[in-house]
Amino acid sequence: MRTTWERIDHWLAINAPQVLEQLNPGATAKEIAQTEAFWGISFPDDFKLSYRLHNGQDEDAYSLFPNLQFLPLESMIEMSETWQECTDENFSCAPEDIAEGIWNGWWHPHWLPFTYESNGACECVDLAPAAGGTVGQVITVEWQEAGRWLVAPSFRAYLETFAEALERGAYRFSEHGHGLVDLAEFAMLEADA
Repeated sequence: MRTTWERIDHWLAINAPQVLEQLNPGATAKEIAQTEAFWGISFPDDFKLSYRLHNGQDEDAYSLFPNLQFLPLESMIEMSETWQECTDENFSCAPEDIAEGIWNGWWHPHWLPFTYESNGACECVDLAPAAGGTVGQVITVEWQEAGRWLVAPSFRAYLETFAEALERGAYRFSEHGHGLVDLAEFAMLEADA
C-alpha cells in the first residue's frame, strides 16, 4: 500500500498539488482501533495501512477520487449511521441491479463506506459478501437507485487501478470540477468555464 500511495502522491505533487495538500495525515493506531470497535471487526490489512497513510479528506476538500469525497474515519462512522437510520427492511435490488457476491439489501452493517458522492451513493469495503463474493471487495452502493455494483476485488486493487489511471493520464485537476475529473468531464467543464 505504501508504494501505491507513493505513486498517487507523486502524481498529485506534479499534477494536482491542491489535492495533495488537502489529504489528511494518517490516522493513529488508536483512531483506527476505535473505528474498528464501532463496527466490531478488524479492518483488512490493506485498508488499515492506507488509513495509516492518509485519513481521508475534509468535506470541502478538492476530490481525490473523481466526484467523490474520500472519507476520514470519523465520517465513515457518520455515513454508516445515516444509512442504517434509513433502513428499509423491504428493500431489495432487482437481479439486474446487483452484482453477484453482494448482499441484497438496503445497508449491511459490515459495509465500510470510504467515499461519498453528493447524491448519497458511496463506495464501501464489503466485509459481508454474499455467496460468490470476496471479503474486502469494493462495492458501490447507490442511494437514489437500487444498484449494488462490484468496483474492485480488494481495496488494494482499487487503489492500484486508480494509481495506474492517474499515470496513464485518465484524470485531470479542475477548479470547476472541484478536484480530479476524468478527461471527458474535464473537457466539458473547461468548455463551460
